Amino acid sequence: MLKISPIFCCLIIVFLFSLTKANTETSFQGKSRSDKPFKIVAKPAGPDAKLLQQARQMAESSQQFIDFASRGTFRLVSVEQIAEPLSLRFVYYSYIAEQALVVEGDFTSRAKISYHTEDFDPLASDEEIALARQIALSKYQNSSNNPTDSAKFISYDPMPTVSNYNGERLVNMGIRNLATGENKIVGVSLKSLKVIEYENNAPPSARATSDSCGLPNANQPGTARGLAGTLNLNAFEEGSSQPVWEMTVIRPSASTGGEGSGIEIRNVKYRGKSVLKRAHLPVLNVQYVSDCGPFRDFQFSEGYFQIPASGVSFPNGSSGGFAIIDSPGVATTIIETRNDTGNFQGVAVYQQTVNGVNEMVLVTEMEAGWYRYSMEWRFGFDGRIRPRFGFGSVGPNSCICITRTHHAYWRFDFDVVNPQNNVFISERGKRFLKPIKTETMLLRSLARTTSIVVQNALGNEAYWILPGKNDGSVRGPDGSIADVFGVGDIWILRFKGTPDVPSEIDDPNTTPVISINPWLSGESLTGQDVVIWYGAHQKRSDDTSLYESNQSISGMHVIGPDLYPVAW
Repeated sequence: MLKISPIFCCLIIVFLFSLTKANTETSFQGKSRSDKPFKIVAKPAGPDAKLLQQARQMAESSQQFIDFASRGTFRLVSVEQIAEPLSLRFVYYSYIAEQALVVEGDFTSRAKISYHTEDFDPLASDEEIALARQIALSKYQNSSNNPTDSAKFISYDPMPTVSNYNGERLVNMGIRNLATGENKIVGVSLKSLKVIEYENNAPPSARATSDSCGLPNANQPGTARGLAGTLNLNAFEEGSSQPVWEMTVIRPSASTGGEGSGIEIRNVKYRGKSVLKRAHLPVLNVQYVSDCGPFRDFQFSEGYFQIPASGVSFPNGSSGGFAIIDSPGVATTIIETRNDTGNFQGVAVYQQTVNGVNEMVLVTEMEAGWYRYSMEWRFGFDGRIRPRFGFGSVGPNSCICITRTHHAYWRFDFDVVNPQNNVFISERGKRFLKPIKTETMLLRSLARTTSIVVQNALGNEAYWILPGKNDGSVRGPDGSIADVFGVGDIWILRFKGTPDVPSEIDDPNTTPVISINPWLSGESLTGQDVVIWYGAHQKRSDDTSLYESNQSISGMHVIGPDLYPVAW
């Protein structure tokens, strides 16, 4: 039976009333001052670079790997940390066999490692991209008899990063002639080390014309997948030994999910009580109105952004993916600076007071082809959590001149106080909460502020999920699904899989469209471990987000819900 006490009902009514009086960015205030500074304490966690290298050596010392390597030229193209302490997935690609070798398992024991080949085209690694750039630029720079023409050619990272052409996996590279405006995306064969030109100057689903949009590209390479980078992070009130916030943070390069999931947070507690077992953004899609895409964008490649030159500590070492910035310093991404250059890759942590509430901020910038994605998690002294996602893009590129819709899907694995939770839906104008008893998909009504409450099934504590003003909906004017590509707005599921490997984030990605609906099997949600997928849909046609304040990434192209504690 769903538990909802009279005290909790009263708190909810008061909370709803407050939302009608002010914007959700400023409406919620805790019972005590919420602008107090944090003392941030960070300690390294998870496998370090040495352990990852030892695991790789273990993977490559087996007879199965030796047999695969004997078939010809190959490369390691990705490393994924599946779970702690050392559950990993290595993917190698053979250019001769046109086949991938997947080595995965618990590398604390050789007996738990499996080897199998698969016929698929993995995303290009940073090493492959660097080689493809060298080969492509060399071809076009040497194609003219005039030596001065060589400086006129520049390269850029296109989407898709790889294409299968006549049965061969090619690594794609964009080439533009600055003198003539000629633009093309070519494929580079890493089997023959030759450039393959596509019809219409681009592979299927891509576009290369003389149109040019985007901020200037700094051409600073993104990180590879699978770098070491995990941190235990505590935020204390000054003078107190009890943390306000506790969590484990995983950098994008080490994040889980088929294409990565940005900054991943685990075991999140507010004032000693559990809030989230895990939260991240495993699926990010983009659909254009014509010519380009659609694409499933990856979220493991960390781009460069700016941190202060002093007042910064690196708990995992200077290349360990984390920077703790002393107050009042902040980090800035392409959205704030309108500049693609930077001095740091990974996750920056700082604190900042916004609208009277001090927040601990985790921020990163990621890149996928010509896109730059800024991702934040903001943890308020009063218990609010504000996940944010912003969009930028670099050129010269023709696809980003086209109107498109980005679809970002957060995954919140709630453990409010404990794993036994209940779920309710609320809409503005309705006094009572409606219990959600079985798995379902909901369409958001922004006019009625469709929101979700996840409550401790054994007490009153809850977290309220309120949609952001820019988060959109796939709902049409008649209430039906108008955006079929976007699929849905909110999925409420019973947890699937294991604590370390939730199965529904392993979206098969046979198409860019998110595939969560198959997990809706009608299971009971009453007193269960609840997972909420929250989709936000942002239509845009400019080349970067519109920056509106000096306090946090914001503007009409920044999306994300707000999460508030109730009866805490």
